[in-house]
Amino acid sequence: DHLYLLEDFTVCHNTELATAILLAAKNNGKRGGFLADRISLCTQTSERFDKYGLDHGMMQASHWRFRPSELVQVCSVQTLARRQWPEMSLIVVDEAHVLNDVVKKKLAAKDCYAIGLSATAVTPGLGKYFDTVVNAPTTNRLIEMGRLVPLRYFACTAPDMDGVKVVAGEWDAKETDKRALQVVGDVVHEYLQNGQSKKFIGFAASIVHAQELQRQFIASGINVATYTADDQPEDRAEIVQEFKKADSNIRGILSVEALTRGFDVADVEVLILARPLRSSLAVHIQMLGRVMRTFEGKFEAIVLDHSGNVARFWKACNELFENGVSELDDGKKKEKKKEAAADKEKEMVKCPHCRAMHMPRPSCPSCGHEYPRKAAIEHVPGTLKELVATGNPALMRKMLWPQVCSIVLEATPD
Repeated sequence: DHLYLLEDFTVCHNTELATAILLAAKNNGKRGGFLADRISLCTQTSERFDKYGLDHGMMQASHWRFRPSELVQVCSVQTLARRQWPEMSLIVVDEAHVLNDVVKKKLAAKDCYAIGLSATAVTPGLGKYFDTVVNAPTTNRLIEMGRLVPLRYFACTAPDMDGVKVVAGEWDAKETDKRALQVVGDVVHEYLQNGQSKKFIGFAASIVHAQELQRQFIASGINVATYTADDQPEDRAEIVQEFKKADSNIRGILSVEALTRGFDVADVEVLILARPLRSSLAVHIQMLGRVMRTFEGKFEAIVLDHSGNVARFWKACNELFENGVSELDDGKKKEKKKEAAADKEKEMVKCPHCRAMHMPRPSCPSCGHEYPRKAAIEHVPGTLKELVATGNPALMRKMLWPQVCSIVLEATPD
């Protein structure tokens, strides 16, 4: 195997892993490259390499650090598309769940070793470009180890997506935007009620939606910035730098998808989901990962769900958090697996008092509300009668059939 995909959920920065990998290659006299599809990611990686003393060059348009003789190169994918690829023994592909066509072509050639780094190796089609998936500790294990903080979910007002046309697997963008705009006031109100004035990031359905959310947050006295394609790169960089300050005057940043990659502000404690997704599990998980990094005094992250995504991806998300990725999707349609009895026990529970969403348990972990216990046996008041003579077929099926099955299983040889 030449192509490996490393599944890692946010705690080990991709650049930390890349530094160790490429340093080992350099020490062996091999040429290696780190590939990223955003200038901000290239800059972030170069700074991290400097931190650890890894000499490198930059393959990025008009960059002052153009040093083709260095064994290690940080490469902008867009620049590689316009230039001839340098000879490399190893490439490390950042954010491998969003492969550029140029990188896909390189991986398909299999003329060097390649390692992809991703927190969401569930993206459809990755199995066509990588041979093997290697799991780091799963998300739940990292939470247990104190390397990530747990999430506390709340089901808030969300747009009704019934009847929205589906385009390429997702809801029509214009109609989604229209419906999301109808609950803007609820998003602001919910943060004022439950956001505890903590730093937050939010994901909107569109740029227009993000701008309207910003307008209403500011009208409520909360300074919020946007981080979208409409904002200039230098403005976006300044916004993030200001937001990182402990005493930042920016309380929240709103984006559509730009913040799902390369965003690292560990003291963010609230996530607002206002972008409904129909099938993009990988994007949903990337959004959750933005608020799970640890920080002094941070014990959990609050998710205010105005999208319906938490319920929509509940089982798939919890399965990934618990078990990681067992195999890569090769893009071929697969038969839907039958739901096992154990899976039914993982159904989402929504507290009727505080609207917290959680795994089944006797009481709500958020507010302590106790759920009524379900009796294992149904007691029917009245005169004691023989079960077969009750004239209650439903009760007979419920009580008698499991006993019959048990007797048959005991009597049947292996």
